[in-house]
Amino acid sequence: MIEFLKNNYFILFYGVALVISVLRYRWYFDGVLKYFPMVIGYALLSEILGYFILKYESFQIIYNYKYPFTNNFIFNIFDIVFFLYFYYVFWRVVTNQKSKTFIKYGTVLFVIASFINPFFQDILLFAQVYAIAVGSLVLIICSLFYLKQVHSGNNKYVLLKWISIGLLIFYSFYPIIMLSGGISYDFYVKFHLNQVLKVLIVGMYLCFIIGFLQLRRTHTEHSLDKHG
Repeated sequence: MIEFLKNNYFILFYGVALVISVLRYRWYFDGVLKYFPMVIGYALLSEILGYFILKYESFQIIYNYKYPFTNNFIFNIFDIVFFLYFYYVFWRVVTNQKSKTFIKYGTVLFVIASFINPFFQDILLFAQVYAIAVGSLVLIICSLFYLKQVHSGNNKYVLLKWISIGLLIFYSFYPIIMLSGGISYDFYVKFHLNQVLKVLIVGMYLCFIIGFLQLRRTHTEHSLDKHG
C-alpha cells in the first residue's frame, strides 16, 4: 500500500475530491452537476484498475504478446465518457446560442473522431491520441465559454467555474503529452512526461476540491448550478 501511494500519490486527490463531493452534495444534488461524484468515482476506479492491470498479470484484460500489461483500453473508454459528460454539462449551462451550437457540433466531431481513431490505433492497445486531441480542444473551448459567461456576471463562487479552471489546466497539456508519447515513447520517458501528467491531474483535482469547498460560502450556489 505504501509503495502504491508513493508511486501514485495523485490518486489521493481523486479520493479527497470524491469524499468532499459527497459531503457537499446537498448544495448541487438537483443541478446539472448531480452526477459529478459518480464521474469522479469512475475516474478513481479506472486509475486503480489501470494500476493493477499494469502491475499484475492476474488482472490482465487484453492479452497481447507484443504489448503485455497494457491498460490503455480502460482509459480510452473513460475518456469518451468524461468528454461526453462535460459536453452535456456545458451545453446545459451556457446561455449564448452560438456557444451552444458550437458545443453540439463539437460533440459530433468528437464522436466521429472516436469512431475513426481505432482504424489508425487499436483501441484495445493504444491511447486514442487523435480523439483525445479533438476532445480536449472542444472541452477547452467549452470551458472558456463558461468562464467568459461567469466573468460577465456576478457569480463569484460557482462550482463549475473551478471545474472549468481545472479542466483548462489539465486538457491544455494532456493531448500534447499523449501525442508526444504516441510519436516517440523514448521522448515520453526521457522527459518524464508521465510525471508531468500526474502533476497536472493533481492541479485539476485541486481545483475541483476548491470548488466543492467554496460551496459553503454562498446560498446562491445551489440555484446557479441548477439553472446555469
